[in-house]
Amino acid sequence: MSDPCKQDLNSSEIKKILLVEGNNDCHIVMALCKKQSVSNNFRIHDCEGIDLALKNLNSLIIRPDTPEVIGTVLDADKSIMTQWNRIQKKLQDYDYNFPQNPTINGTIIQGYEDKPKLGFWLMPNNIDEGIVEDLCIKLVPLDWKDTFRFAQECVAEAKNRKLTDFKDQHYRKAELCTYLAWRDEPGFPPGKAIGAKKLNADAELAKHFTDWLKQLFG
Repeated sequence: MSDPCKQDLNSSEIKKILLVEGNNDCHIVMALCKKQSVSNNFRIHDCEGIDLALKNLNSLIIRPDTPEVIGTVLDADKSIMTQWNRIQKKLQDYDYNFPQNPTINGTIIQGYEDKPKLGFWLMPNNIDEGIVEDLCIKLVPLDWKDTFRFAQECVAEAKNRKLTDFKDQHYRKAELCTYLAWRDEPGFPPGKAIGAKKLNADAELAKHFTDWLKQLFG
């Protein structure tokens, strides 16, 4: 069976595609799309990092048989404007009309001439710094918030006692994984946790994200 998170980007059959940074991102998107009944009319490609995501985006735009629509989901990381400026710099040779700031509900930029329509979502919410796990944390069900807060306390205590070796940029991921380790079944990855209702796909931020996908690829 072919990997749904890996596409042949050289294929002329690809008309609508969503580029994501990693495999985890891909499965989170697929789970949210299934829960929110997003049309299965686009493909998803795991680019294995932001550098390759931007490289693939440029390659898709410049080729003769470019897709009709290209969406890109990236982590804001430590600075949303740094990432936003990085995207614009990568595409500076084209005549796309970028807004000064990312649009709160997801940016959509119309194509021109033979160039595709583009969409951008900067995790978690197009405003704050962070990563895809920050979006997932927003999906923790209300009646499990106390459990998540205790998971945060445990991660902080383990960190203070020097019992961990994860990188600082993975702090929120450690909190999310600790929470999921305490749910049934322990250790579900975020995408599977959404499908199992351990994370709430009906949360406001999840709906904003899937509404952006519907508008972009509809």
